Amino acid sequence: MAYFFRMILALLIVGLLGPEGVRLVAAETSAPSQLDALKSQYRRAPAQPISNRPLVDLGRDLFFETALSGSGKTACVTCHLPRLGWGVSEAKSRSDSGKLTSRRSQPLIGIGHSGSAPVGWDGRNPTLEAQAKSSIATGSMSMNQPPTAVKVEVIEARIRANRAYVAKFKAALPNTPITVDTIAQAIAAFERTIEPETAPFDRWIEGDEAAISDSAKRGFELYNGKALCFTCHRGWRFTDDLFHDIGTTTGDRGRGRVIKDDPLMQFAFKTPTLRDVALRPPYMHNGAQQTLTEVMRHYEAGGIDRPSRSPLMQAIQLSDQERQDIIAFMETLTGIRPAATGAK
Repeated sequence: MAYFFRMILALLIVGLLGPEGVRLVAAETSAPSQLDALKSQYRRAPAQPISNRPLVDLGRDLFFETALSGSGKTACVTCHLPRLGWGVSEAKSRSDSGKLTSRRSQPLIGIGHSGSAPVGWDGRNPTLEAQAKSSIATGSMSMNQPPTAVKVEVIEARIRANRAYVAKFKAALPNTPITVDTIAQAIAAFERTIEPETAPFDRWIEGDEAAISDSAKRGFELYNGKALCFTCHRGWRFTDDLFHDIGTTTGDRGRGRVIKDDPLMQFAFKTPTLRDVALRPPYMHNGAQQTLTEVMRHYEAGGIDRPSRSPLMQAIQLSDQERQDIIAFMETLTGIRPAATGAK
Protein backbone atom coordinates (compact mmCIF):
# COMPACT_ATOMS: atom_id res chain seq x y z
CA MET A 1 0.00 0.00 0.00
CA ALA A 2 2.84 2.42 0.84
CA TYR A 3 4.37 1.66 -2.55
CA PHE A 4 1.08 2.51 -4.28
CA PHE A 5 0.70 5.85 -2.52
CA ARG A 6 4.30 6.82 -3.22
CA MET A 7 3.78 6.06 -6.90
CA ILE A 8 0.67 8.26 -6.97
CA LEU A 9 2.46 11.07 -5.12
CA ALA A 10 5.43 10.99 -7.49
CA LEU A 11 3.15 11.06 -10.51
CA LEU A 12 1.26 14.01 -9.03
CA ILE A 13 4.53 15.88 -8.54
CA VAL A 14 5.42 15.40 -12.19
CA GLY A 15 1.93 16.21 -13.35
CA LEU A 16 1.51 19.37 -11.28
CA LEU A 17 5.05 20.74 -11.33
CA GLY A 18 6.60 19.08 -14.36
CA PRO A 19 5.97 19.34 -18.09
CA GLU A 20 2.66 21.14 -17.82
CA GLY A 21 3.15 23.33 -14.74
CA VAL A 22 6.70 24.59 -14.98
CA ARG A 23 6.90 24.57 -18.76
CA LEU A 24 4.25 27.28 -18.73
CA VAL A 25 6.57 29.45 -16.67
CA ALA A 26 9.78 28.50 -18.43
CA ALA A 27 8.61 28.64 -22.01
CA GLU A 28 6.94 32.03 -21.89
CA THR A 29 10.08 34.10 -21.87
CA SER A 30 8.01 37.11 -22.95
CA ALA A 31 6.64 37.24 -19.38
CA PRO A 32 9.54 38.49 -17.23
CA SER A 33 7.58 38.14 -13.99
CA GLN A 34 7.12 34.41 -14.59
CA LEU A 35 10.79 33.89 -15.35
CA ASP A 36 11.74 35.96 -12.29
CA ALA A 37 9.51 33.76 -10.14
CA LEU A 38 11.28 30.69 -11.49
CA LYS A 39 14.72 32.21 -10.97
CA SER A 40 13.87 33.08 -7.37
CA GLN A 41 13.75 29.38 -6.58
CA TYR A 42 17.48 29.19 -7.35
CA ARG A 43 18.71 32.10 -5.25
CA ARG A 44 21.55 30.99 -2.98
CA ALA A 45 21.01 30.52 0.73
CA PRO A 46 23.37 32.28 3.16
CA ALA A 47 26.53 30.41 4.10
CA GLN A 48 26.24 28.04 7.03
CA PRO A 49 27.00 29.81 10.33
CA ILE A 50 30.13 28.75 12.19
CA SER A 51 29.69 28.40 15.94
CA ASN A 52 33.10 26.89 16.73
CA ARG A 53 35.83 28.27 14.48
CA PRO A 54 38.68 26.35 16.20
CA LEU A 55 36.76 23.10 15.58
CA VAL A 56 36.29 23.93 11.89
CA ASP A 57 39.97 24.84 11.51
CA LEU A 58 40.96 21.60 13.22
CA GLY A 59 38.60 19.67 10.95
CA ARG A 60 40.19 21.23 7.87
CA ASP A 61 43.64 20.13 9.01
CA LEU A 62 42.36 16.61 9.67
CA PHE A 63 40.59 16.51 6.30
CA PHE A 64 44.03 16.82 4.67
CA GLU A 65 45.79 14.56 7.20
CA THR A 66 47.20 11.28 5.81
CA ALA A 67 47.95 9.98 9.32
CA LEU A 68 44.25 9.13 9.61
CA SER A 69 44.61 6.31 7.09
CA GLY A 70 45.89 2.83 7.72
CA SER A 71 48.86 3.28 5.38
CA GLY A 72 49.53 6.88 6.38
CA LYS A 73 49.22 7.89 2.71
CA THR A 74 45.50 8.58 2.23
CA ALA A 75 43.41 11.51 3.46
CA CYS A 76 39.79 12.58 3.09
CA VAL A 77 40.93 15.02 0.41
CA THR A 78 42.30 12.13 -1.65
CA CYS A 79 38.72 11.36 -2.74
CA HIS A 80 37.25 14.84 -2.34
CA LEU A 81 39.36 17.33 -4.27
CA PRO A 82 38.59 21.06 -3.88
CA ARG A 83 39.34 21.78 -7.54
CA LEU A 84 36.66 19.27 -8.58
CA GLY A 85 33.87 20.57 -6.38
CA TRP A 86 35.21 18.38 -3.58
CA GLY A 87 34.70 15.28 -5.69
CA VAL A 88 36.81 13.12 -7.99
CA SER A 89 37.36 12.65 -11.71
CA GLU A 90 37.90 8.89 -11.67
CA ALA A 91 35.09 6.49 -12.53
CA LYS A 92 35.67 4.67 -9.24
CA SER A 93 37.61 5.67 -6.17
CA ARG A 94 40.47 3.67 -4.66
CA SER A 95 40.60 2.59 -1.05
CA ASP A 96 43.69 3.02 1.12
CA SER A 97 44.70 -0.52 0.17
CA GLY A 98 44.90 0.56 -3.48
CA LYS A 99 41.88 -1.45 -4.55
CA LEU A 100 39.11 0.05 -6.66
CA THR A 101 35.85 0.60 -4.83
CA SER A 102 32.49 -0.12 -6.45
CA ARG A 103 31.55 3.58 -6.71
CA ARG A 104 33.06 7.01 -7.15
CA SER A 105 33.06 9.49 -4.29
CA GLN A 106 30.14 11.89 -4.09
CA PRO A 107 31.01 15.61 -4.11
CA LEU A 108 30.85 17.36 -0.74
CA ILE A 109 30.23 20.86 -2.09
CA GLY A 110 27.35 22.51 -0.24
CA ILE A 111 26.71 19.44 1.90
CA GLY A 112 26.26 21.53 5.02
CA HIS A 113 22.87 22.60 3.64
CA SER A 114 21.55 19.04 3.34
CA GLY A 115 20.03 19.04 6.82
CA SER A 116 19.34 15.61 8.25
CA ALA A 117 19.60 13.77 4.93
CA PRO A 118 21.62 10.54 5.14
CA VAL A 119 25.09 10.66 3.61
CA GLY A 120 26.49 8.88 0.56
CA TRP A 121 25.19 7.19 -2.55
CA ASP A 122 23.18 4.65 -0.56
CA GLY A 123 22.66 6.70 2.62
CA ARG A 124 24.15 4.06 4.87
CA ASN A 125 25.55 6.77 7.18
CA PRO A 126 22.97 8.95 8.93
CA THR A 127 25.38 11.87 9.51
CA LEU A 128 28.65 13.32 8.27
CA GLU A 129 30.20 12.31 11.59
CA ALA A 130 29.17 8.70 11.04
CA GLN A 131 30.55 8.77 7.49
CA ALA A 132 33.91 10.18 8.57
CA LYS A 133 34.24 7.64 11.40
CA SER A 134 33.28 4.77 9.11
CA SER A 135 35.80 5.83 6.48
CA ILE A 136 38.61 5.97 9.04
CA ALA A 137 37.69 2.80 10.95
CA THR A 138 36.59 0.32 8.29
CA GLY A 139 36.14 2.13 4.99
CA SER A 140 38.18 3.77 2.27
CA MET A 141 40.85 5.26 4.56
CA SER A 142 41.50 2.06 6.53
CA MET A 143 43.42 -0.98 5.38
CA ASN A 144 40.15 -2.77 6.08
CA GLN A 145 41.82 -5.64 7.90
CA PRO A 146 40.57 -6.79 11.32
CA PRO A 147 40.70 -6.10 14.15
CA THR A 148 39.23 -2.69 13.56
CA ALA A 149 39.69 -1.57 17.19
CA VAL A 150 43.48 -1.94 16.92
CA LYS A 151 43.61 0.10 13.72
CA VAL A 152 41.53 2.87 15.26
CA GLU A 153 43.70 2.92 18.37
CA VAL A 154 46.83 3.25 16.24
CA ILE A 155 45.34 6.17 14.33
CA GLU A 156 44.19 7.86 17.53
CA ALA A 157 47.69 7.41 18.98
CA ARG A 158 49.23 9.10 15.93
CA ILE A 159 47.11 12.20 16.47
CA ARG A 160 47.69 12.24 20.23
CA ALA A 161 51.44 12.09 19.60
CA ASN A 162 51.27 15.26 17.50
CA ARG A 163 51.64 18.19 19.90
CA ALA A 164 50.17 20.62 17.37
CA TYR A 165 46.98 18.53 17.17
CA VAL A 166 46.82 18.19 20.95
CA ALA A 167 46.84 21.99 21.25
CA LYS A 168 44.21 22.37 18.52
CA PHE A 169 41.92 19.80 20.13
CA LYS A 170 42.30 21.58 23.45
CA ALA A 171 41.23 24.87 21.86
CA ALA A 172 38.34 23.34 19.92
CA LEU A 173 37.05 20.74 22.39
CA PRO A 174 38.38 21.54 25.88
CA ASN A 175 38.61 18.61 28.30
CA THR A 176 37.60 16.18 25.56
CA PRO A 177 39.78 13.17 24.72
CA ILE A 178 41.17 12.65 21.22
CA THR A 179 39.26 9.69 19.85
CA VAL A 180 37.99 8.61 16.46
CA ASP A 181 34.65 10.15 17.44
CA THR A 182 36.09 13.61 18.17
CA ILE A 183 38.25 13.36 15.05
CA ALA A 184 35.11 12.64 13.01
CA GLN A 185 33.28 15.46 14.80
CA ALA A 186 35.93 17.95 13.71
CA ILE A 187 36.04 16.71 10.11
CA ALA A 188 32.24 16.92 9.83
CA ALA A 189 32.29 20.46 11.24
CA PHE A 190 34.70 21.47 8.48
CA GLU A 191 32.74 19.66 5.75
CA ARG A 192 29.60 21.61 6.67
CA THR A 193 31.43 24.83 5.79
CA ILE A 194 32.29 23.76 2.23
CA GLU A 195 30.28 26.30 0.24
CA PRO A 196 30.09 26.50 -3.55
CA GLU A 197 32.06 29.34 -5.05
CA THR A 198 29.99 31.98 -6.86
CA ALA A 199 29.22 30.74 -10.37
CA PRO A 200 28.15 32.66 -13.49
CA PHE A 201 24.67 31.24 -12.89
CA ASP A 202 24.55 32.90 -9.46
CA ARG A 203 25.45 36.27 -10.99
CA TRP A 204 22.68 35.82 -13.56
CA ILE A 205 20.17 34.97 -10.84
CA GLU A 206 21.16 38.19 -9.08
CA GLY A 207 20.50 40.25 -12.20
CA ASP A 208 23.63 40.19 -14.37
CA GLU A 209 22.14 39.32 -17.75
CA ALA A 210 25.58 39.15 -19.37
CA ALA A 211 26.82 36.50 -16.91
CA ILE A 212 25.63 33.55 -19.02
CA SER A 213 24.97 32.95 -22.70
CA ASP A 214 21.63 32.92 -24.49
CA SER A 215 22.12 29.19 -25.00
CA ALA A 216 22.47 28.68 -21.23
CA LYS A 217 19.36 30.77 -20.60
CA ARG A 218 17.40 28.57 -22.97
CA GLY A 219 18.88 25.55 -21.21
CA PHE A 220 17.66 26.84 -17.85
CA GLU A 221 14.13 27.01 -19.20
CA LEU A 222 14.38 23.52 -20.68
CA TYR A 223 15.89 22.22 -17.43
CA ASN A 224 12.80 23.48 -15.60
CA GLY A 225 10.44 22.44 -18.35
CA LYS A 226 10.23 19.51 -20.70
CA ALA A 227 13.63 18.03 -19.79
CA LEU A 228 12.32 17.39 -16.23
CA CYS A 229 15.78 17.83 -14.68
CA PHE A 230 14.36 19.97 -11.89
CA THR A 231 12.26 17.13 -10.46
CA CYS A 232 15.34 15.74 -8.68
CA HIS A 233 18.05 18.39 -9.17
CA ARG A 234 16.12 21.30 -7.72
CA GLY A 235 16.89 24.43 -5.77
CA TRP A 236 20.14 26.37 -5.62
CA ARG A 237 22.13 23.25 -4.67
CA PHE A 238 20.56 21.31 -7.56
CA THR A 239 19.65 18.26 -5.49
CA ASP A 240 16.65 17.04 -3.54
CA ASP A 241 18.90 14.96 -1.23
CA LEU A 242 16.66 11.97 -1.94
CA PHE A 243 17.19 8.55 -3.53
CA HIS A 244 15.92 7.50 -6.95
CA ASP A 245 16.38 4.58 -9.30
CA ILE A 246 17.16 6.27 -12.61
CA GLY A 247 17.85 2.99 -14.37
CA THR A 248 21.65 3.00 -14.48
CA THR A 249 22.77 -0.39 -13.16
CA THR A 250 21.71 -3.99 -12.68
CA GLY A 251 24.40 -5.05 -10.20
CA ASP A 252 24.52 -2.44 -7.44
CA ARG A 253 21.26 -2.15 -5.48
CA GLY A 254 22.23 1.20 -3.97
CA ARG A 255 19.78 2.32 -1.30
CA GLY A 256 18.23 -1.14 -1.56
CA ARG A 257 21.21 -2.51 0.36
CA VAL A 258 20.11 -0.43 3.32
CA ILE A 259 16.33 -0.48 2.90
CA LYS A 260 15.58 -3.93 1.55
CA ASP A 261 11.78 -3.88 1.82
CA ASP A 262 11.02 -0.69 -0.12
CA PRO A 263 10.41 -1.47 -3.82
CA LEU A 264 11.30 2.05 -4.99
CA MET A 265 14.65 2.04 -3.17
CA GLN A 266 16.05 -0.91 -5.09
CA PHE A 267 18.85 0.37 -7.39
CA ALA A 268 18.20 3.88 -6.05
CA PHE A 269 21.06 6.33 -5.46
CA LYS A 270 21.23 9.73 -3.84
CA THR A 271 20.81 12.70 -6.16
CA PRO A 272 24.21 14.40 -6.43
CA THR A 273 24.54 18.15 -6.60
CA LEU A 274 25.12 19.64 -10.04
CA ARG A 275 27.31 22.41 -8.64
CA ASP A 276 30.69 22.20 -10.46
CA VAL A 277 29.34 19.22 -12.41
CA ALA A 278 31.29 20.09 -15.57
CA LEU A 279 34.56 19.68 -13.66
CA ARG A 280 34.22 16.03 -12.75
CA PRO A 281 33.38 13.59 -15.52
CA PRO A 282 32.66 10.69 -15.79
CA TYR A 283 29.17 10.68 -14.29
CA MET A 284 26.74 8.59 -12.25
CA HIS A 285 27.67 6.59 -9.14
CA ASN A 286 29.79 4.22 -11.21
CA GLY A 287 31.19 6.58 -13.85
CA ALA A 288 29.10 4.89 -16.54
CA GLN A 289 28.60 8.06 -18.63
CA GLN A 290 31.74 9.77 -19.89
CA THR A 291 30.23 13.12 -20.86
CA LEU A 292 27.28 15.34 -20.07
CA THR A 293 25.96 14.54 -23.54
CA GLU A 294 25.88 10.85 -22.62
CA VAL A 295 24.10 11.75 -19.37
CA MET A 296 21.44 13.67 -21.28
CA ARG A 297 20.92 10.78 -23.71
CA HIS A 298 20.48 8.42 -20.77
CA TYR A 299 17.66 10.58 -19.41
CA GLU A 300 16.14 10.96 -22.86
CA ALA A 301 15.92 7.17 -23.14
CA GLY A 302 14.44 6.87 -19.65
CA GLY A 303 16.85 4.32 -18.19
CA ILE A 304 16.23 0.64 -17.43
CA ASP A 305 12.51 -0.05 -17.22
CA ARG A 306 11.76 -2.00 -14.02
CA PRO A 307 9.40 -1.79 -11.02
CA SER A 308 11.87 0.21 -8.94
CA ARG A 309 12.50 2.87 -11.57
CA SER A 310 11.43 6.25 -10.25
CA PRO A 311 8.09 7.50 -11.58
CA LEU A 312 9.91 10.81 -12.09
CA MET A 313 11.94 9.17 -14.88
CA GLN A 314 10.12 9.70 -18.15
CA ALA A 315 11.47 9.38 -21.66
CA ILE A 316 11.85 12.84 -23.20
CA GLN A 317 12.63 14.12 -26.66
CA LEU A 318 15.27 16.80 -27.16
CA SER A 319 16.73 18.23 -30.31
CA ASP A 320 20.50 18.49 -30.65
CA GLN A 321 20.23 22.22 -29.96
CA GLU A 322 18.07 21.72 -26.87
CA ARG A 323 20.50 19.14 -25.50
CA GLN A 324 23.41 21.50 -26.05
CA ASP A 325 21.50 24.35 -24.42
CA ILE A 326 20.94 22.30 -21.25
CA ILE A 327 24.63 21.37 -21.13
CA ALA A 328 25.55 25.04 -21.63
CA PHE A 329 23.36 25.82 -18.63
CA MET A 330 24.99 23.15 -16.46
CA GLU A 331 28.41 24.54 -17.38
CA THR A 332 27.39 27.87 -15.81
CA LEU A 333 27.22 26.11 -12.42
CA THR A 334 31.02 25.96 -12.17
CA GLY A 335 32.17 28.23 -9.35
CA ILE A 336 34.91 30.75 -10.04
CA ARG A 337 37.78 30.13 -7.62
CA PRO A 338 39.63 33.16 -6.23
CA ALA A 339 42.89 31.87 -7.73
CA ALA A 340 41.31 31.95 -11.16
CA THR A 341 40.30 35.57 -10.80
CA GLY A 342 43.55 36.80 -9.28
CA ALA A 343 41.92 37.50 -5.92
CA LYS A 344 43.91 36.85 -2.75
